[in-house]
Amino acid sequence: MNIRLLLSRLLLAGFLSTCSTMINSAPVNRTAATPGFLVDGFDQLFEQPVMAPTIRPLESSGEAGKRFVEQLSTITPQDIQAAANNKSLSAVQLAGNFPEANRANMEKLFNIALFVQKRIEQAARAPEGDIPTATASFLYGIWSAYNEGAEIPEQNLLHLHKQVEQMIASNQALSQGLENASPADRQKLYEYLAMTGNWMVMFQDTFKKGPDQKVVTNIKNIARELLQASFKIDVEKLRISQDGQLSML
Repeated sequence: MNIRLLLSRLLLAGFLSTCSTMINSAPVNRTAATPGFLVDGFDQLFEQPVMAPTIRPLESSGEAGKRFVEQLSTITPQDIQAAANNKSLSAVQLAGNFPEANRANMEKLFNIALFVQKRIEQAARAPEGDIPTATASFLYGIWSAYNEGAEIPEQNLLHLHKQVEQMIASNQALSQGLENASPADRQKLYEYLAMTGNWMVMFQDTFKKGPDQKVVTNIKNIARELLQASFKIDVEKLRISQDGQLSML
């Protein structure tokens, strides 16, 4: 089962409904939701037009993709409830950018988003706290939200992960910046990308329900501003094909 559909079914207690109702009240300070990029050069990773490395599909999906989707499908309602009740400073800080009445539910949503990222890492056999995988989740979430709930086949997320991993590894200044950053700063960066990216993906369910134009506009504006603040590029340049090929031209 698609993990996004699974999440929609598991969050019937009301977490996802928060997305579609609270979004009518935009964050109090959207730019503050971006905690400043803590690793030198990270916000410039996509500053120039780029076509991500083309990777043969069998290197990033195939049996690995099938296993990836199967492992994600093991998430249970109990897992989601436990994740919602986690205590994360990053979730508190991000939730603090929203109207006070929405902060408790937003904190739960961000904690769920971080839990989903950790399961994505496990299913993809990526290292714990993997910044390239979190970056891929961030880009996918922004692209999906801006394009009104667009999706790609779930196994092709691995294709996207591999491209972002190669792009970061080939950027010498960024690789050095990540190496020199403190563990605490790398963790903050990872959590910001994971929480905001997977939260944006949750809006796929909202779009399926046919939100009014105000909701659509607010979601797209937040996606635009998050990407601009994070990587200094316009969201309209972000492209992800159905096979997971990334470009920003």
